[in-house]
Amino acid sequence: MFYRKELKLKGKSAFYRNWKMCIITCFIFTLCIGGTIISFSNSTEVEYPDNLNQINIKLKGENNSDIVNDFLNGIKGKEDNIPEFENATEGVLSNVANNVSKSGSYLFGVLNAINQMLFKDHIWASVIILIGALCSLFYWIFVSKVLEVGNARFYLENRKYTKTKTNKLLVIYKLNKTCHVAYTMFLKNLYSLLWCFTIIGGFIKYYSYMLVPYILAENPNMKPSDVIKLSRDMMHGYKWEMFKLDISFIGWQLLGFLTFNIGNIVFTNPYMNTTKVEAYMYLRELSKTKGIKNASMLCDSNLDGGIVFGEYPLYEYMLKETKENKWLSFDFNRNYSLWDYVLIFFILSGVGWIWEVLLHLCQYGNFVNRGTLYGPWLPIYGAGCVALLVILKKYRKNPFIYFVLAMIVCGLIEYGTSVYLELVHHMAWWDYTGFFLNLNGRVCLEGLLVFGIGGTFVTYIAAPFIANILDKIKKEHKTMICLILVCLIACDFYISGKTPNTGDGVTTEIKDSKLDKIKEQIKK
Repeated sequence: MFYRKELKLKGKSAFYRNWKMCIITCFIFTLCIGGTIISFSNSTEVEYPDNLNQINIKLKGENNSDIVNDFLNGIKGKEDNIPEFENATEGVLSNVANNVSKSGSYLFGVLNAINQMLFKDHIWASVIILIGALCSLFYWIFVSKVLEVGNARFYLENRKYTKTKTNKLLVIYKLNKTCHVAYTMFLKNLYSLLWCFTIIGGFIKYYSYMLVPYILAENPNMKPSDVIKLSRDMMHGYKWEMFKLDISFIGWQLLGFLTFNIGNIVFTNPYMNTTKVEAYMYLRELSKTKGIKNASMLCDSNLDGGIVFGEYPLYEYMLKETKENKWLSFDFNRNYSLWDYVLIFFILSGVGWIWEVLLHLCQYGNFVNRGTLYGPWLPIYGAGCVALLVILKKYRKNPFIYFVLAMIVCGLIEYGTSVYLELVHHMAWWDYTGFFLNLNGRVCLEGLLVFGIGGTFVTYIAAPFIANILDKIKKEHKTMICLILVCLIACDFYISGKTPNTGDGVTTEIKDSKLDKIKEQIKK
């Protein structure tokens, strides 16, 4: 029998056994599919203490058509000079926050912010809307829907294995089944949409197709038609039971609403997912007993049985027949040689230089050689990445902790470099004054988030990828390249030490030293 209380009790136990990973997975999944993490009303005022720059946030409601009008007004030369963030008036975060608060849409808000920051409203609104629509559709098909199956896979494994990790969200990408799964999920949602035109049919078919993500998560090799039909057959006679199961969570969902969705992230959604997995496993076993067609294809035996204190044995049984996607299989915990570190430093320093030059080119329309040096490199990028690879090596197995520590380490490097440049040259090569949550204009939350994301990407993907290529180069050749590059940058440091790279768009002369101000405050 379909006992809701028993299913919920088992689901709650599965959640408690691995609650940290369940919450992290729920948070990442909700963020990736566009769910609101914390909700704000359309009319809000938030005041922070003086030590946080007295940030006063005013959110005003506008619809997407108003955003289009803003585009057109910008093209015609009309400007609205009323900022939503009175003291946080610069940077990506404040710009995006202002535009998101106006539009009520993350997509249109971000696109509007990009348009204002990079292109100064020189792109027609219709082009932005078209780009937004295409990007949104692509993201929905190949990211949101595929991650939905990955989310189902996480909870399927979590039911039995106590150390299931968040990386199961990416299992479809790893198995190189992205297009197949995306197409199947697209058909499932298309059928559901068409049935909605019959009013009551949409409600019924929603539950008929409910098991599609779980079936794909267990066997991503099944044909789309077989997956959809199997879900219908398995749900036959149990749609009303699943509806009652959903209704039984309404109290918890109300609590989540009252806590600005935080309650849903940390408890309700993981609890619902673990319970629905129990329902799926019950219907899965029942379908095999009844001899339902294609039920035998749900044959991942590693999902059966009692609790196991460990991880799912990846690529055993059913999944071993699927070819692993190699580009997602980097050994992020690998060791690097001295020459690897040197070359990674130069490569990423060059990438950082290209990034800043292109960013300035898009914003202001002119080429500027960014940085203190004259060569095509920004050492702070390369040094920061190498520092993360060396200092944070023992934390690589925990991406969340690594991300936070990467923000801290890079923030310290950036702050220290800013102080050093001011002491030595009495100039600032960057100033975050006016940015959202900045510290003395030397670091800001926006930059720290970029450093955290970039550092994590470099550690888990870019650095191993680069090292794999470098492994193909003979050691003597790598040694020669490293020596040449070190000599070139040493000469650059020597020259720039006497006459650093300065000018419009590169540096700002500091008339009143921030360090002097701090000393005066300490004396007081």
